[in-house]
Amino acid sequence: MRRNVIRGIVVGAALGAASLAFPTMATAAPVSDMNCAKTSTPTSANGWGNTFSDEQGQAGKVTATKVVDTDGSLEFMTTADKPREASYHAAGQLPLADAAKKPLTFEKSAGNANWQIRVTGANTGANDGFATFVWSAPAAAGKADAASSNQWWATRDLPGIARGKNATLAELTAAANSANHKTVVDHYGISSQPNEKTGKVNVDNVSFNGCTTNFAATGASGAFGSLDSLIP
Repeated sequence: MRRNVIRGIVVGAALGAASLAFPTMATAAPVSDMNCAKTSTPTSANGWGNTFSDEQGQAGKVTATKVVDTDGSLEFMTTADKPREASYHAAGQLPLADAAKKPLTFEKSAGNANWQIRVTGANTGANDGFATFVWSAPAAAGKADAASSNQWWATRDLPGIARGKNATLAELTAAANSANHKTVVDHYGISSQPNEKTGKVNVDNVSFNGCTTNFAATGASGAFGSLDSLIP
């Protein structure tokens, strides 16, 4: 799967970091427990989605399928014709070092689901310093916590860590920030890209830098968090 993921998400770097931004979220403050899209629904995405030009049509969908709670989840359905799906939220250029200090969790059904942390400013040798940091959750259903895992990898070479080589997020962060670079997170999200191409996985309660988003298809009207006015 790793080779496929690299192929799928590296293409965007050639477009330049500026073209990868969600225009309506570009000036938002860094995401946190106080600046948080607490709920995302089919009618009020609350900043969640996928508007990257190289990933058109790949966003997941909020459905009534239960993962843990009873109000729904974010569903990724992949096929031979569409072997990858991904949904993101703007991080407001949160320093990567801050993100690496807090839990990185989501709850999932059985299937392939991956953290995607898109950064700029990293020590990659390119002017924009664009890279994506990726972590794949175990295939079984359950709560996935990636914060202390040594199975993270980057889509770009970093000093001392080759592209695709496993490392902790702290190690990737240190390498990205070496030589006075200041790496920031532009977007974070979840993807699904199973080796067998066809599959389904449901994800809920995505927690990043203290912000936990509940994906709800029912019974969630009105509770859209402090980013409600920034819905794209």
